[in-house]
Amino acid sequence: MKGNMCVKIKMLILVFVGLFSCGYDITPPEIVSYTPADQAQVSTSTIIRIRFSKSMNKDITQKAFSLLYGETELIYINGSFEWGDSNRIMTFFPEKNLLPGYYRLIVDKSASDTDNNTLTTQHISRFYAGVDITNPTVISITPQDNALNVPLNAIITIYFSEPMNIESVQKRIRITPAISYTFGWDSHTTAITLYPQEPLEFNTWYEVAIPTNCADTSGNTIINQYAFRFKTGTEYVRPQITGIYTTSITENMADAANFTVFEGANINDELILEFNEPINESTLLKALIINPAVSWQPLWNASSTSCIIRFAQSLKPTMQYEFLITTSLQDKAGNALLDDLCIYIITNGALSQHPSIVQAVCNETANGPAELTPFNELNTLGPELTDQNNTYTLTITFSTDMARNSIPDNTRIEYVYGEQPEMSGNINRFQWISGSSVLTLTLTAIEGGNVYKLTFKGKDTGITAQTGIPLKEDIYYLFYFEPQD
Repeated sequence: MKGNMCVKIKMLILVFVGLFSCGYDITPPEIVSYTPADQAQVSTSTIIRIRFSKSMNKDITQKAFSLLYGETELIYINGSFEWGDSNRIMTFFPEKNLLPGYYRLIVDKSASDTDNNTLTTQHISRFYAGVDITNPTVISITPQDNALNVPLNAIITIYFSEPMNIESVQKRIRITPAISYTFGWDSHTTAITLYPQEPLEFNTWYEVAIPTNCADTSGNTIINQYAFRFKTGTEYVRPQITGIYTTSITENMADAANFTVFEGANINDELILEFNEPINESTLLKALIINPAVSWQPLWNASSTSCIIRFAQSLKPTMQYEFLITTSLQDKAGNALLDDLCIYIITNGALSQHPSIVQAVCNETANGPAELTPFNELNTLGPELTDQNNTYTLTITFSTDMARNSIPDNTRIEYVYGEQPEMSGNINRFQWISGSSVLTLTLTAIEGGNVYKLTFKGKDTGITAQTGIPLKEDIYYLFYFEPQD
């Protein structure tokens, strides 16, 4: 008999040791707080809220709960339950307003947590329902006071002891540092949730204050200002560049190897950058290096995950630009880009080509229209035509539509050498063929035996196309008519 008893004791010891070796939680739960407080006087519309130290088994704990009315003949009050804060907060809502009188709040010690540990003692408290003269209190908050490593996308929830005046709370609640947020209430206006509109700042202490002028639905205010604080936590994910585009280049340049050259950009393009997470916007100002240097301004989206780079002035046509994004780029948690990224973009798109003169033709020569060759070659156009009264027309064909008002001030004719310098030549008329890039010049004071130079000025201050791009360089023609006796 004694031997069997020893075996049983040994088995119990082994089970007990086994529970500890498996990390089984045997700590009993406790009631941390409850409302109404013991002996409180509350309104007939009050609710019952109990906060436990651990996550509870909802079904068992609800069965262990009872609310009784009366001092001698006890009546059970029916209602519904809601749970919050990972099943640590149980709220009981009577199915109708309470009758005036005394109530007993009982939680039997059979109430258990999720590991089946029960309360060590039964809870009993009493309160009186009637005219509400009880000041509301904050009974629970999420995140907890002085919590650390709070996620950057956390929401903030405040639980009150009774239904609150929504307007009085929303107008007066304060968060420091200030953030933008929206409100949400539970159906009984006893819990308010603040939803930040942007991720919280990394490694930052936030304080939430609920001032004394926040009131319940009966006008009773919080006696002492309630405040709690928490600190946002650590995040180690490095930012990544997920997209690089220009207005004209739709291929994702972020997918290419470093130092890849991309053609087809245009001088008025914008650069678009996309990232895998919110970026510390100020770090891009140092991280983005453009060569040749140009002035630029970033325009970020609301979540700081993409931005448009707008250039203060048009880029140079047919120019190769280096775009370098260095490891100075950081996300909001301070993590840096792993490697530099460098690409080259050439502004040689269809809207970024230098215009040119395709053809220049003198329409009146002894042998009919004659094409002129530019630059140092002297174009001998045969004998002068005396019936032209020293007036000739030239047809100039450009490669694209030109800014017509840029032509007169940047086109000139001049005498080079000859026997009659007083006949120095003039441009008497500029006439465009409608809807085309063809210009007719009327030249006067053109004397046989003189050499003339007709110049079309280029570069930054010269003749430009409709796109604003100038002739790449000055273009000139030397021409000569033989004198007639």
